[in-house]
This record gives sequence, structure tokens and C-alpha cells, in this order.
Amino acid sequence: MTKQLYTERRFMRRIEKAWAFIESLVNRFAKSDFNPLYHLGTLTIFMLVVLIATGAYLTIIYRPGLDVAYATVEKIDSNWFGSLMRSVHRYASDAMILLTILHLVKMFVSDKFWGQRWLAWTSGWIMLAVTWLVGTMGYWLVWDQRAQWMTEYMMETLAGTSGLTYVAPDIASRTFSNFVIILFLHVFLPLIGFLGIYIHGLRLSRARWWSPRWVSVQAVVGLVVLSLIKPTQSFAPADLSTLIESVPMDAYYLGFLPLIDKMGNVIFWGLAIFIGGSLFLLPWLASGRDLGPALVTDAKCTGCVLCYAECPYDAIRMVQRDDDSGYQKLAVINAAQCTGCGICVGACPTNAIELKGGYNSEQTFNAVRGAARREVKEGRTVTVVFASQRALALGGLPDSLLNPPLPMGEGVGVRAAVSGEKAAVAVAGWGGDEAARVVTAVLPSVGAVNIEWIKSLLNGEGARDVVILSHPYDDALNREDAHWILNRLHLRPALVTTGLHWLEVTPGDARTVAKFLDDLHNDHAQSKKTAPVLPPVKGRDKLVPSLVSALVGTVLLLGLFALALPLDVKAGMSAAENSALRVAVDTRGKVQLANIPEGVTLPEGADPEKIFGGGHYPMSVRVLVDGATILDETYKPSGISGNGRISVLEFLEIEPGVHQVEVWVKDDANDYRLSYLGNVNFERGRVVVLAYEETKDAFVVRP
Repeated sequence: MTKQLYTERRFMRRIEKAWAFIESLVNRFAKSDFNPLYHLGTLTIFMLVVLIATGAYLTIIYRPGLDVAYATVEKIDSNWFGSLMRSVHRYASDAMILLTILHLVKMFVSDKFWGQRWLAWTSGWIMLAVTWLVGTMGYWLVWDQRAQWMTEYMMETLAGTSGLTYVAPDIASRTFSNFVIILFLHVFLPLIGFLGIYIHGLRLSRARWWSPRWVSVQAVVGLVVLSLIKPTQSFAPADLSTLIESVPMDAYYLGFLPLIDKMGNVIFWGLAIFIGGSLFLLPWLASGRDLGPALVTDAKCTGCVLCYAECPYDAIRMVQRDDDSGYQKLAVINAAQCTGCGICVGACPTNAIELKGGYNSEQTFNAVRGAARREVKEGRTVTVVFASQRALALGGLPDSLLNPPLPMGEGVGVRAAVSGEKAAVAVAGWGGDEAARVVTAVLPSVGAVNIEWIKSLLNGEGARDVVILSHPYDDALNREDAHWILNRLHLRPALVTTGLHWLEVTPGDARTVAKFLDDLHNDHAQSKKTAPVLPPVKGRDKLVPSLVSALVGTVLLLGLFALALPLDVKAGMSAAENSALRVAVDTRGKVQLANIPEGVTLPEGADPEKIFGGGHYPMSVRVLVDGATILDETYKPSGISGNGRISVLEFLEIEPGVHQVEVWVKDDANDYRLSYLGNVNFERGRVVVLAYEETKDAFVVRP
């Protein structure tokens, strides 16, 4: 099946248009230069910086250990600064998850996940998983009821020696190493996260790591305000002898616990692996195709390095020439890196680069020039509009310009009304004025505009106006395309005349484009035309937003961060309605047969098992409550040769009340023997531990 172009993937474009509409709502109240939604990736990195800064303070005060962890967290909360640092740390971790997800959604709806972008996509999902893991560890370090639920899940899932640690008599000393390991991972993994960020931007020429200063300030203000409104607090300290009836669970990190409690491990993790795996493999499962790769005509290439300098995807290399052209360098395209953005095509002054997928700049300009020349010759005023394929696909061009309609299925190739041949232009009247014509040229990106076209159209072909229809500066389908066309114009100020117009519009906003063209075709507006004031191309992160833009951006980020509040949902263990019996076994087992070599006689008192090794009997455990069997399992020794320890941890839900409990054990060649018999009071919401003590060869109730 032939893969579809960007403009042909209509379902994706409908989703992208909805996303662009949300961004446009922000742009209505604040300048697009200061829209935080255009900086989701760099904001995520800034959240990591905030987490490291606040985490360093918390780590200095925190002390690991079952007996001191909760107390040190309470000490942190005892003063306003510590409470603020902890709250900012918590909300920044939630914000990092949310911003990462929003960034991934933005990349998905914009079709920026396949082709050469597969590395950024897959590394993004890996970093999201690591972020979730690190945040979950942080909640465990508090050692309150949320940490208890995680511990309960770990005990039930791992069951063996790891789970038995938490039912041992000397639990505090045994679990200290667990606290130290988790604290180390919680601190260390975010530091190596910068390596993941580096890999994430490995295929970009100029990866942007830092968010603009103004959006960083807005983010900090949002975090501080949220922390003051709803400070983070600990809940009841962990008590493994009780079952959790209700505790607020951060859905970002801990929402999996109540879901697993209801769905079970198999269904939950099966769905998680299926959905996560499908999203991870999306670059290969739902890939499209672009107009690339770029092709260089060697004979025309002068080695000027302009294409190399402007390529955002590190897809061009300049190599030494060995021909008789007289030029030293030749541009060579790495097809695996190229996205077909067309920026190099617009940069090339000699028309030496085209796109293999169907875009030819020379043919496109000839069509535009021919259409303009014919209309001028017939006495009509001509306005030329250069738009990107994204503007076309998202409905950002007024319908009256698309006459005849520009078919989505032909990429940037559309039907020219004047010739009927495939070209990159359409010609239409405007506003009922028979003497006015608008020639619309759809390019792969706005960066594909060659500025020599502007000079030719205005001075040579008689066009009255040339409009470059751009997306917001920081919202490119292809990175940096608006940056580079602006850079070219700033380097050629003589081209910035009254006939040139720079129109920056949110993708899909055809109404603004129509209003601009209405004004442009107004005689009064024409008489007062002045040279455009082009946006700057550098130092935009140093711009100071207006009070309104700053306020809108701060409120938006505060609202996004505040999503953590309704997602702090109360939940409890389903077993808390009853009570539970935890059966714990940790024993060497009994030797079934020592591996004594034939003809070997051991001294009296020697242990043949320790010398030669040997297999152990499995251990069968049968538990009866009021005469009804609720557990009947056989557990084999660990180890390849079957001579390791037998480690068992079972969780059994019991109705509250006084019940007679029997435990029968078989761990040798003999039949079952009674290991425990007694009446046990099971209180609602509490856990009774029945542990096997090897020295007594019996089960005992452990407090």
C-alpha cells in the first residue's frame, strides 16, 4: 500500500486542526510569541531542572530508613520554606509527566513521529517511562500510606525474599538498604536523564534545550502559586498490619495501583504493554511519506554552504569536489535524515536542489510568474500569496482562493486555473473586484520561498503585493522554516518594500487571512501602505511579554499544573472491606538426597549437603479456615539444582471475625503434619501474619 503524504492523511489533519484551534484561543488573548503551548518540549526540560534544584534541598534533610523516613518528611513540612520546596517538587514532577504527554500528542497530531524523527519519538516514550518510575520512587520514600500500598503491591508481586523483608521481625534494619537503593536511584536517574535528552535531539542540527526565559518565569510562578494554594502533605504513616481504606493517590504516578486492584495484573499489564508497545512502534506502524529526499544537481551546485547552514535536520554535508567545476565544495544529501521540508530549496541561489517527492521550485515559480504576467497583461492588479502545505491541509486558506479547489491528495501540486496543468498555484478573483486577482502558491513550507522570487514578482512581473503567509514563529511543521525565510529577508533589506507583507497566522485561521486580503484590496489601505516591520530572527527568548501576554501564559500554565488536583483521587484497597491473612515462609527446606560421589566416605559429623550439595524437598502448605481450604500450594526450592531457599508470601482475604485457622505442612517424604491450630481474631481492615519459624518447625502468629 502506498504511504500517504502529509496533506493526504485527512484524519490526522482533522485532529491537528482541533489542536491548532486550542492554540489559537491562547493567541487571541496573548501574542503568539508568548504562547507556552509552543514550548512544551523545552518546558519539560525546565521541569527537570526545577526537580533537581528542589530535590537537592530535600535530599540534604531527608534520612532513609523505615523508622526515620516519615519523621524527616514531617520535619521538612514543619517550616514554610521546606513545605514550599516539597510542594514545588511534587507539582513539578506532575507537570513533567503532563508536559511530556502533551508534547508527544503535539508531535503525533503534527505527523512528526515517523521517518527520520523515529529516534526522537521512541526516546521520548522511554524518557516518559523513566520519569514515571523515578516519580513513583519519590512517593515511596515518604513512607506514608501511599508508600504502603506500593509496598503491598511489591510484596504480592515479587512474593519471594524481597517481599519477606517487610514481614521480618527486624524489619527496620532489613529494609534500610531498600531505602538507600531507592533514594540513590531517585537522585541518580534524573541526572542521567540529560543523556536521554541529548539522544532525543541527536538528529537535529540546532536542538533547543532551554525554554525562553519568560516561559520559565511563568512556569515557576505557576508552580509556586499552586504550592501555596494546595501544599503537599503526607498522609498517615505506613502500617503494614493494616489495609488502606482510603488515601488520595496521584493518578499520574500511582493511578496504576487502584486499577490493578480492580483489574488484576494480567489485564492491566497486558493492556499497558499492548498500548505502550503500539505507541512506541508507531513510526513503523503508521508512517507516512514526505516530499523528500532533496536532490542536488551537481553541475549547478557552487558549494556556497547556504543549504548546509539552514538545514534543521543535519541532513546535508559539504564534501570536497573532485570534478572540473572550479568549485571546492559539493552539497550531499543524507536521504535517511531528510524530511522534505524544502528549506534548502528556498536557500539555494542557483536552483541546484529539488525534492524527489514531487516539488520542483523552478516549475513552481514559473507557474506563479506566468500567472502573474498574464493577469497584469490583462490590466488586473495581482497579489501573490505564498503559503505552506500545512496552511492548505488545516483549512488556513479562504475557500475563495481555492478556485478551482486544491486537491489534498496531490501534496503541494494543485491545479492551476489558468493552464489546467499540474502546478503549485491557483488563481482566483477577490472581493468581487473584476480587476483583482490573487495567485496562491502552496509550498512544502514557508522556508521554501526563494527571496529572489519576491524581487522578480514585484519589479519584473508587475505584481502589486506579495504576501508570505507564515505560521507562528515557534510553531513550525518543519523546524526553523519561518526563522530562515526571515533571516534571508533581514539580510536583504532592499527587498522589504511596501509591496511585501509578512502575515503570521495560527494554522487553520482562514478568517484572519481573508480579513487581511480584504484590507489589502482596499484603496485607502493601499494609499497608506508602508514597508513591513519584520519579526526579529534572534533573541526572541529575551523579549519581555506584555502584561496581558504574561498573565495569560501564567494562568494557562497554572491551569495545566492544577490538573494534578482533581487527579489526586481517593482510593482504597478492595480487601480493606474485610481483613487478610498473610502466610510467610523463608526456610532452607529439608535435604532430599545429598550428591555424595560413589566410594566416598565422610568423617563423622560432616554435613554431606554442605560439601557436595543436594536437592531439597518441596514444601506443601495447606491453610484451612473454619474447615474450608483457602490455600493449597506446593513451593519448590530455588536454585538450578533445587537446593536453594523456599520463600513464600501469600495474601489471603478473610471475612472479619474469630476463625479457627489450621496450617498443614509437608516438607519431607512423610505425610502432611499440623503446623498451626488456633482461633484467630480477624479485625476489619487489619492483617494477621502467619510466619514459619524454622527453629520451631512451626507457624506462629507474628504481631
